[in-house]
Amino acid sequence: MIISTLSRIFFVFFLIMMLTIACVFAQIPPDKDGLLNAEGMGQAKYAEMNGYPGPKHVLDLADKLKLTDDQKKSIQSFYDEMSTRSKEIGKQVIRVEQELNDAFVQGFISEKSIRTDSEEIDRLRGKLRAVHLVAHLKTKAIMNESQIAMYKKLRSAGAEQKH
Repeated sequence: MIISTLSRIFFVFFLIMMLTIACVFAQIPPDKDGLLNAEGMGQAKYAEMNGYPGPKHVLDLADKLKLTDDQKKSIQSFYDEMSTRSKEIGKQVIRVEQELNDAFVQGFISEKSIRTDSEEIDRLRGKLRAVHLVAHLKTKAIMNESQIAMYKKLRSAGAEQKH
């Protein structure tokens, strides 16, 4: 009887610990790190697939692309602007995602609040995507055709090596 009671207590304690650990390591939202670090996370995939180079990748390949100093300076400014805006918007996304999660946790949730928060999250994520796409557009605009062709070649070679 005592062993059975101790086993139950241990089991309950174990469950509480596991739930606590899961809560500590759960990220709201799951892409929180990417949002805080202004990572692309596929935001500009359409641009990349259609020959609109990303500023970060262009800067990484600057020597091979033979970028001029003026091009480097401009692309760096596009990247810095994109990074700053992305981090700002990312923090806003995280805040609203956390509010939505907290409302469920606390039981203070309604259809209206779900709709409002979900629409705000989508609006912010759309804004974030636009920031990334515009950076690709600006980057392509200051590159010449041979640089863009070389960029495509280098990026596709890099993609092949990953697979």
